[in-house]
Amino acid sequence: MSVEVRIASLLRVAAIDLADARVLAETGSRNAAYLLEQAAEKIIRAVLTSEAIHPGIKHELDRMVDAIPDANPLKSLLRAIEHLGRFATSFRYPTAEGKIATLPADIAKSIEAVQRALNEAVSRFGVELAKAGPATKPSPVR
Repeated sequence: MSVEVRIASLLRVAAIDLADARVLAETGSRNAAYLLEQAAEKIIRAVLTSEAIHPGIKHELDRMVDAIPDANPLKSLLRAIEHLGRFATSFRYPTAEGKIATLPADIAKSIEAVQRALNEAVSRFGVELAKAGPATKPSPVR
């Protein structure tokens, strides 16, 4: 798969995950947090792809953001959502004590932060979310 197609695909799936997270957050479903993390991860992976950096298979969003060059203006928006990495597992499994995580009270703030990062990435990479097609500007953002 070309870089252009991969970036566009990641951002389109991130948009879907984010939309689903919004719907679930409105119902109070704890699954909103997991989908929100997935949206954030895909946006970060799109930026890493543009930088020709392979992020691996872990959900350590902070380490993924660390790998992005400081010259990339998207990095600050990604720093604002890297904390969602803990949602990748904490909302999928009970704790060792058997506790099940509930939806964070500030989920709306995180949803808006992911939306800002997505909007900027879509704009910078030239991706039309509603139409199939590659990113028209897949180069690293500077």
